Amino acid sequence: MKRVFFKGFVFLVLCGHAAAGSLFPFYDDIQTAQGSFFAVRPFYSHTVVKEGEIRDYVWPLYSRKEFKDEQSSRALIFWYTHKFNAQQQSPRDRSWLLPIYFKGRDVDGKEYFALFPLGGTIREFLGRDEILFALFPVFGKSRINDVKTTSVLWPIYSHTRGTGIERDRVFPIYGKSVLEGKYEKHFILWPFWNSADYFYPGDSGKSWLLFPVCGRAKMDHESTVWVIPPLFRFTEGDKQNRMTCPWPFIQKVESEKYDKMYVWPLWGEKQFKPGLKHRTFVLWPIFWSEKSTESNLTKTRRMALPFFFLDRSFLEEKGVEKADRVEVSNYWKIWPLMSWQRDGEVSRFRMLEVWPIKNSAPVERNWTPLWTLYKRTNADGVVRKDVLWFAWHSEASFAAEQKEWSLLKGLLAYKRDGEKQSLRLLYFVRLGEEK
Repeated sequence: MKRVFFKGFVFLVLCGHAAAGSLFPFYDDIQTAQGSFFAVRPFYSHTVVKEGEIRDYVWPLYSRKEFKDEQSSRALIFWYTHKFNAQQQSPRDRSWLLPIYFKGRDVDGKEYFALFPLGGTIREFLGRDEILFALFPVFGKSRINDVKTTSVLWPIYSHTRGTGIERDRVFPIYGKSVLEGKYEKHFILWPFWNSADYFYPGDSGKSWLLFPVCGRAKMDHESTVWVIPPLFRFTEGDKQNRMTCPWPFIQKVESEKYDKMYVWPLWGEKQFKPGLKHRTFVLWPIFWSEKSTESNLTKTRRMALPFFFLDRSFLEEKGVEKADRVEVSNYWKIWPLMSWQRDGEVSRFRMLEVWPIKNSAPVERNWTPLWTLYKRTNADGVVRKDVLWFAWHSEASFAAEQKEWSLLKGLLAYKRDGEKQSLRLLYFVRLGEEK
């Protein structure tokens, strides 16, 4: 039988075959060959698999995860901890209370501590290897590899140096940015005056922009004119032609990487080359369609936000007509009413669907059973139906000639196994059962 596996959850048949105990959906206790799951919804759940375990406490209030040799926890979006090699004596770790408290040990074993905005050091944060500050925004330093930046009264004064890199800024009065062998850029009274010299091999040139009046860029293989930037832009070149007239309403791009045509917000189309992805929208941001090819799969997605979502994938085989392709998976949702999902030979229909995102693992563990009024699953030839939290439950295996159903978990129940039949009344009275 197929299972939904870790990224957080072990469950049978796309969350299909839960324990039909008398306290479901508030209480769950499932044991499988892959692990176990226990829940007292919505207060607590515990998932165990071979690679680790997850504990949720009134998710998203707090959750804790152990995966292989890593441990992490999270409280809402503010408190976050992570031990990357928990078995080591001094593992790389983080304990952050965003955006105030930062404490941890980086990949090199160096400890750090910071209280925002008072001061301290933070490592491996916001794409920086190291950030040091005092009375932010009064003084700060940051580093990415060998590129070091010093700022005073951020973002007013900034000084950056690294291998082939020079950047200086007294914002918004003057700024300069140099990448050796690539470009040299300047601004004066930003955003009113910007200029650049480019030194790319085979594609050098100059550009300037007087905001919001006009601008010009002339490269070896490309030429651009701006009128009332950023509203009107006209680019012609060997690798791309681009037009915005005016931005963002009319956008047209013809390039080596992709073609784009937007009449925003009415309609838009973007085609990535060589045909790997095609994306369109109508009445942005409501209606979206996307088709992509990855390896030997073609995936199609369609959305009418926030009410409808469709996700299908087909197996691409040479010489096979489009109508004869094998459908690998299919999922659609009409929010907040219902959803249907098929993965291989396993399928599931469910209503209601209160959560707008597809199969969010923490929601499936802790919340989805509470609002699921009807569910139908089909796996391994067994069709199961549950209505009103197992008030009505039925199972049927037509190949094995087996069928059973129960009302209110045994107030009235029927079971057939081949030629054998039995009826149960008032939970305890059994009729026709063969011992």
